[in-house]
Amino acid sequence: MERGAPQRPHVEEWREIEPAGDVPVARRQPLGHHQAAEDIALRSELARVLSRGDFPAGGDTLLGRLSEADAPAGLVARLARVTADRPFASAHEVMVALGINEPERRPR
Repeated sequence: MERGAPQRPHVEEWREIEPAGDVPVARRQPLGHHQAAEDIALRSELARVLSRGDFPAGGDTLLGRLSEADAPAGLVARLARVTADRPFASAHEVMVALGINEPERRPR
């Protein structure tokens, strides 16, 4: 026994194609974008390699940890210039010392 007229199922509405009316326009990147992208990559790499268990640690210990984890040579060299037997209590302190602790800014 059927009730009412057959209706289109609503189960797969998410598969319908969205209209292209709100396509974002590509904008030129602000000056310094390359530096911001490099800083983001360095922060990501530090987060990948270092954990809370690595701290507190001296610069030599952190350099050894980065070398063991095959961190990019640029990151190791940058940290080597800054550390000079300086103790670090957290990854945040390392980022501050490297000058990469600023969050990325979104263009308005």
